[in-house]
Amino acid sequence: MKILYFYVAKQFSRIFFFTAFAFGFIVLISELFRQISFYMEYKTGLFIIAQHLFSNIPWWIIQVLPVATLLALLFSLGDLAKRNEITAMKAAGINLWKIITLLMIAGFIIGLADFGAREFIVPKTTYFNEVVKKEKIQKEEIHVKTEFSNLIVSLQNHSRLSVGYLNTKEKIMKDVIIERYSDDFILERLVLAPEGVWKDNTWTLSNGVIRDFDKDSWNELYFKEYDSGINLKPEDIALKKMRYEMMDTHAFKKYIRQLRIFGQTALKERIALNIRYASVFSHLIVMMIGIPFALGLGNKFGKILSFTLALGAAFVYWGVQAITQSLGENYILSPFMAAWLPNFIFFAIGIYLLIKVKK
Repeated sequence: MKILYFYVAKQFSRIFFFTAFAFGFIVLISELFRQISFYMEYKTGLFIIAQHLFSNIPWWIIQVLPVATLLALLFSLGDLAKRNEITAMKAAGINLWKIITLLMIAGFIIGLADFGAREFIVPKTTYFNEVVKKEKIQKEEIHVKTEFSNLIVSLQNHSRLSVGYLNTKEKIMKDVIIERYSDDFILERLVLAPEGVWKDNTWTLSNGVIRDFDKDSWNELYFKEYDSGINLKPEDIALKKMRYEMMDTHAFKKYIRQLRIFGQTALKERIALNIRYASVFSHLIVMMIGIPFALGLGNKFGKILSFTLALGAAFVYWGVQAITQSLGENYILSPFMAAWLPNFIFFAIGIYLLIKVKK
């Protein structure tokens, strides 16, 4: 059986890698023609063009992995059927579920590789791609932004922080306003300070005033130093727009927390994070959909029709993914369901189709 497993795995992996890199090369050529006017405008050299394009190949390959998985499955099983090797396996008393299990394990491994690439490879190559574009093509210096203005941050306990100016490098902020509201959204406390400094893991305000309000009056207290109790680091207060592919999961979660601190729902980002997890299983589901059609569902369909139906079913799966993502972004589905519902639906369909396969 080990020889058979090796033979089937070799057939599948050979077509899979060829298809994935072929698609990546096609996208590369397409991107070259799309951006050729951009390169000509900045008189970019061939070596820099190559750096800019090739650094995006890992991201492009990830995008085409599900299609490469499906095509590798259909062609490899198609070749086995064409040479009557599937019939020979059955005649030898080999249960096809052993081959099916091997292919599904391969699909799950591809999903793990996809996730690993998003975590460890794509963020670095995407950042390098951005550096090449800014520094080598557009001749711009990349500066880390340290100064921000007019920031509003939602805090716990019905409070809100407003900052006129923030310097994350020097760890100071100016024109600080802290508002605290009751459960009925009535202002209870107002803290005003011209300056705040980050020290000992908290923001210490200076030369300000605290005003406490009740129904009929309010009290005022001036201070030289006041511990605000706000433990947000300077870099957490400043919001920086980030591309999803430039972040690993830890950075992505931190970015979402930061958005929510600013009072944003971060809905698209939460959906994108859940999709990152769900994509691990998408290749397995593509396998579950493709295998029954590749084996002809017990010779009920012809080979060409089976091939067409498998592609059609896979594209319906990806279409449902787009629909549920849109429903999630419109608050109809939760971020979790927007990402995972297609997997649940087509996992059940895949199980049903696999049961129909003659062993």
